[in-house]
Amino acid sequence: MNTADMRSTGDITVSNAPALYGKPVAVLHQAVTPPSLGGAVKPSNPFGYRDSSADIAFALAQAGCDVLTPVGNPRPDVDVDWTYPDTLEGISRAVADGAEILWANTSLFDEHPMAHFGSRVGLYVVGQPLDVVEKFEDKNVCQAAISAIGVPVPMQALVNVETGPAKGQVQDAVSTKGLTFPIIVKPARGRGSAGVKVVDSVAEAAEHIESLVGPKFGNKFLLEEYLSGRELAVTVMPPGTYETADGVRREATHWPLPAIERTGHHGGVMPFSGVVPIQSNSKPAGDDDRLREFSRHAVRVAQFLNATAPIRIDCREDANGVIKAIDINMKPSMTGPGRPGRDQMINLSALSGTEIGWSYTELLAAIAVNAAPVQRIARPAARRRPRSLGHAAVPASTARPRRACHRPGRSTRLR
Repeated sequence: MNTADMRSTGDITVSNAPALYGKPVAVLHQAVTPPSLGGAVKPSNPFGYRDSSADIAFALAQAGCDVLTPVGNPRPDVDVDWTYPDTLEGISRAVADGAEILWANTSLFDEHPMAHFGSRVGLYVVGQPLDVVEKFEDKNVCQAAISAIGVPVPMQALVNVETGPAKGQVQDAVSTKGLTFPIIVKPARGRGSAGVKVVDSVAEAAEHIESLVGPKFGNKFLLEEYLSGRELAVTVMPPGTYETADGVRREATHWPLPAIERTGHHGGVMPFSGVVPIQSNSKPAGDDDRLREFSRHAVRVAQFLNATAPIRIDCREDANGVIKAIDINMKPSMTGPGRPGRDQMINLSALSGTEIGWSYTELLAAIAVNAAPVQRIARPAARRRPRSLGHAAVPASTARPRRACHRPGRSTRLR
């Protein structure tokens, strides 16, 4: 077992971190490719989320938390020194090394290797239920479901190139759904802004769809009403106990962080944060009746999804000022500062956290300390369909139940 060994030059106060002391945390990055589901594909992150995974592990280690690493003396500027792959072997090693909390900074799905650990006692996970992610990362399914519970969404139509040429389907959608140009074209299971484009005609929409068809994005795409108003991001936290600048919050249900407003669209679409830093195009949105109403909608979405970790709902106003959900992010970006060359990195959820007094590290600690039992993330293996995972995993243990681990008199320090 390797534990990040980081020493402090002075006392640092980090809310939420003391409750993690003595609870070893391992961060997982993406090494397993998400499957094609019904002709729709979610592209893998080109770097496997290794950079943000290392940011998480490094920040928690700085806060004095017990962070497990796959190597001894991890180098701050080397991503792979800090995190385990989300393969069966990688998760098994993290558990064998003593992990009690797994931070799944990766794309999950129903048959993900995490499912093999669904019966393990004393193991906690930062992540969403596997079957929920698989079902509702399909944007068409998700939008229909949340619309049915009263959450405003843009008009939308599905194009499946397996059933016919894209151009004819686009023309039919425009005629029957009442869509007017410009409209948004996006992959049904896309990641971020990849493959998203504003188009001005049937021909342009069809051409863009045809350019995306293939192994990366699959065969299913969405045509979506283009909303011209302000764009917003609302992070919703799961139930739990949280330390904030105003004291301890005990939240019995999901609750929203303050909204963030986004500007600086490129061609009507927000650019990837790895290209344009969040600080340059995002700011606190303030408070008004419409924002408060949509925050209530955002909480309803999290409750409907039974979210066990933060989700981020991206939304935009239409011409009448109605805020509509345009994307549900089951795994919001957790990129952040701390490591060499990363000082300008931040994510939308952390920016929201600053509005209630949290630093990036304090947000991470708040998320980790409220991790869900693995049984809520993955159904026990005995109830799942048979899988071929290649290697035997670590057998389920009889580990002691999780307990809060406060250390009186110990200030948070770098270890």
